[in-house]
Amino acid sequence: MKNRQIPKGLRDLLPDEVKVKREIEKKATKLFRSYGYEEVITPAFEFLEIIETGTGEKIREELFLFMDREGGILALRPEMTVSIARLAATHLQNADFPQRLFYVANVFRYVQPHVAQYREFWQVGVELLGASGVWADAEVITIAVKALRDIGLDDFKISLNQIGIFNSLLEESRMRDDEKKLIRTLVERKDLVELSRCLENLDIDDGLKEAIARLPVLHGGLEVLDQIPYLEKNKGASKAADELVKLHDALKICNVADNIVVDMGVLRGLDYYTGVVFEGYSPGLGYGLLGGGRYDNLLEQFGFPCPATGFALGVDRLSLVLGHEEEEPVPYLIGGENFRLIIKKAEELRKQGYIVQLDVEGHSKEVLEEKIKASKRKYRLIYIEERE
Repeated sequence: MKNRQIPKGLRDLLPDEVKVKREIEKKATKLFRSYGYEEVITPAFEFLEIIETGTGEKIREELFLFMDREGGILALRPEMTVSIARLAATHLQNADFPQRLFYVANVFRYVQPHVAQYREFWQVGVELLGASGVWADAEVITIAVKALRDIGLDDFKISLNQIGIFNSLLEESRMRDDEKKLIRTLVERKDLVELSRCLENLDIDDGLKEAIARLPVLHGGLEVLDQIPYLEKNKGASKAADELVKLHDALKICNVADNIVVDMGVLRGLDYYTGVVFEGYSPGLGYGLLGGGRYDNLLEQFGFPCPATGFALGVDRLSLVLGHEEEEPVPYLIGGENFRLIIKKAEELRKQGYIVQLDVEGHSKEVLEEKIKASKRKYRLIYIEERE
């Protein structure tokens, strides 16, 4: 077979890349467990109906679809929240709540691949099920901030919004559904020119137009809420803004507010979000490192009404930002003619926590010394000349 290529948008991970990935996962999951979260695993693919129940039909163009032999239409999971919601509705209806769950998983999207965007990528994340209110949201966001800190990121921000502000303004506008979708997309993209043009052509209140037009550029502290015209006139938007203020105060108590900015343009792309939404960014990469928010209506679509909130970290993108693995102790290389003694010594060192490789080819001490000199890795050589 001459073709050794892999499908577009996929990649092999070499040892150094795997080390970085595993270190990120290890630090994140250690933090999750310290907050009482327990790991769950879901299938890599679900029925298409399950995926679209949670995310909406617009995600279909990003799905890898196939059929089973019974005629069912299946999809590789494009994210984990819907799978967790389905899991909870299937297995946890009689459990004690709140339930704190976490996962480490690969997910798949049919996107145009480029730097920091792959068709298979890895996520670690948490879902807090059965808890509503400001302190549940604060716990999840605090874990997100601490996860980035623990992984080794210093320069990052979590952009925070309350999607109820945007949704309430749009609801009052009485736009058609297609118009709402277009405005939402333009706000998310921060496409000010096209957003202004579209709003100008809509038959809605001028104050409402101005409020929506300003959303993409409102970024900073809580003072940005004072710059939204029409906010006090809309009961739903005003209530959502008050909730955002309370959450920001809670995050101060949790000692993570220094990493928080308010961004009215953060809406997240999935239909299931109902309240607080947030994304994590670093100047070292032009893509989001994490994303999440509250999704109180999602589990109800699976027959299990239950409030919920959570987030996912992008392991691949974090690997690009960090760009190196932690220093490991220099491994031992043990050689000699007596394998019984070689193995005995190797086991002693491994019990002490050292990495030990054996010379299984029976080289002389001189040959092993030359191999170490030529190697890209450093080794400490032990050569056992003793015979039994």
